[in-house]
Amino acid sequence: MDSLSRRALIILAAAYVLAFVIFSAMGLPMAEGGERRFSGVLAAWAAGSYALTSLAAIIFARALLGLFVDFSRPIAFFRALGSLTDPFVALFAPVTPAFLAPPFRPFFAAFCLYFIKLLIFGALGAPPPWLLLLLVLS
Repeated sequence: MDSLSRRALIILAAAYVLAFVIFSAMGLPMAEGGERRFSGVLAAWAAGSYALTSLAAIIFARALLGLFVDFSRPIAFFRALGSLTDPFVALFAPVTPAFLAPPFRPFFAAFCLYFIKLLIFGALGAPPPWLLLLLVLS
């Protein structure tokens, strides 16, 4: 594993730990007028979902911006965004289809992160597929 891929895993772990600390300290946000819930299991679940979703959204935004802006420009925002998202593009480079042009490879990385989030945590209130499989088999 190269250094960019290791850096992507470190960023992902840091995002998870930061979200877990926030949800553990402040409680999970509830619907309007509801009480905040303090639970370690729920905080761990929400932290994983939020970390993967936020990183996928940042990579998707970088991909959209990359269609119009060259990231080799000497502007600090583009360099910071590129240094944050390039490790994830490198992490998914072995499974990225060869026919994708380089500007579209961040889209694939964002798709992979969101797909992993969907498989592990579910989406839009729907349970994850592995939980449905367990219910059917039991």
